[in-house]
Amino acid sequence: MKAKIPSGRPSLNRNRVAGEHLRIALKMLGKKWRRDVEDTRHVLNWESWIACGLPRSPTTIDTDIREGIPENRIADYAHCLGIMPELFISPQTDMVKVLADSLSTDDGRTPSMVLGYKEAFPKRYVEHNRQSYMQELFALMNGVYRMHYVLQGVELIHRCTVWVYDVEAYRLLLRGRFSMFGAENEFNGNMFRWHNNLHVHYLCQNEMELGYTMTVDPLRHNLVKRRSPFWLKGQGLTDRGLADNIPIIFTYRMEMLPLPDGMTHEGLWRQECKAVLEQPFFPPGSPEHGALWAQVLSPDDLLS
Repeated sequence: MKAKIPSGRPSLNRNRVAGEHLRIALKMLGKKWRRDVEDTRHVLNWESWIACGLPRSPTTIDTDIREGIPENRIADYAHCLGIMPELFISPQTDMVKVLADSLSTDDGRTPSMVLGYKEAFPKRYVEHNRQSYMQELFALMNGVYRMHYVLQGVELIHRCTVWVYDVEAYRLLLRGRFSMFGAENEFNGNMFRWHNNLHVHYLCQNEMELGYTMTVDPLRHNLVKRRSPFWLKGQGLTDRGLADNIPIIFTYRMEMLPLPDGMTHEGLWRQECKAVLEQPFFPPGSPEHGALWAQVLSPDDLLS
């Protein structure tokens, strides 16, 4: 009697430990893997996932997590997560600790504002601002912006220019310039993500005005990410720079400018700095005031 020849695909040797470790890692990184592929948090929108040649089918991913990862994909999953394959498949591995250590390698650039929070702040900070995420954010936001802002209780529309010019570990770097009370003010800032928002700490070169702004993270809102031209709205708080020291609250809208042919970002930045100096604000009654006022202060329909 002839032996029965098996039909269909050969069964895969799967590692259940690695599957569970993958589930823990994706949860820790805030990633999704099921049907909602349009979500910016989905692994199919993760640059490292695609670069490592990992599965594009949510069904396959879910099977790898529930039933175990096939041996021929273990190294690729481990590489994507930045850990050794031996640790990825070992039942002795504390996946939370290993991944946290991998994300929080101390290179001297972790934020300093963590006193009093013990390990909670730096751990979450590096989770939110891992290298792959910041590179993706920089690819979207790199450029020169024209900003208009309105101070609380003031009818003037002030101008500012912002240049998001570089990415480092855990943050984007930006420069800005505005003119207030006839004095030109240049500032430097750090942009980072916390949960679903982007935060900016900035300090003027006079070292007197320390400011803070918050806006939505466009990578967490797909419709915002796809805006063309790209723009964001947000809120800010800064020192007044006057004797009474009352903080200033302001609302702003910033729009990325197209880069003219043959011009560098730095060249465009300097051009915008000159324009800010020449006309630092738009008073009520000026031709531009009405439209700009509506742009800055109207609700953001995509987020309401």
